[in-house]
Amino acid sequence: MEHYDIGNYRVTFDPLEHRYYIDGREVASISGIVREMLPAHYKNVDADILEKAKQKGKALRDMIEHYERYGQKAYHPEMQGYIALKRQHQFDVLESETVVLLWHHGAIIAAGRFDMVVASPYMDGTGIADVRRMAHFKEAHVTLQLNLYKRAYEQTYKRRIDYLKCIHLRGRFKDYVDIPVNPKMVDETLEDYIEHHPIDYTAFL
Repeated sequence: MEHYDIGNYRVTFDPLEHRYYIDGREVASISGIVREMLPAHYKNVDADILEKAKQKGKALRDMIEHYERYGQKAYHPEMQGYIALKRQHQFDVLESETVVLLWHHGAIIAAGRFDMVVASPYMDGTGIADVRRMAHFKEAHVTLQLNLYKRAYEQTYKRRIDYLKCIHLRGRFKDYVDIPVNPKMVDETLEDYIEHHPIDYTAFL
């Protein structure tokens, strides 16, 4: 279990089950909301293949975090792709592995964690960047997830996010993808979500 104190809340994350608890009460994960509202077409994919892909994604994120925190370079094609993108776009990592809480209609409905907050002389303000190593870029899923992270970050830390980026790495392929900011998508998705998961307004009183 991992524990975080955010404001007046105690957040617990179970990495094995990918479950979030706030003051001991389970809430949805932001990635879980995305999976529910925009189902992926993985039902015919072997479970072992999905698990291997998940582990490769985790290993890549760990390599990036070690590079950013400690300057440790891993000689891996996807890590070299990340370093090349960072050099090309001149972004600096201001925060990494940031935990956020998502409110809707005044109640916390979800929590999540994204890869990094970034800044660059080429971009005004600060942005969220998340790493993806998917074989086929799922624009709708990435757009919704990063916009939910934006909403949650601004609610949690009262700091503005100006743009969204996806760091797409796969083998020797690399791209720093602009993701549109779409608050309307967030509003519509959350309204649809709470129709099926009514808010308990007394949960965090």
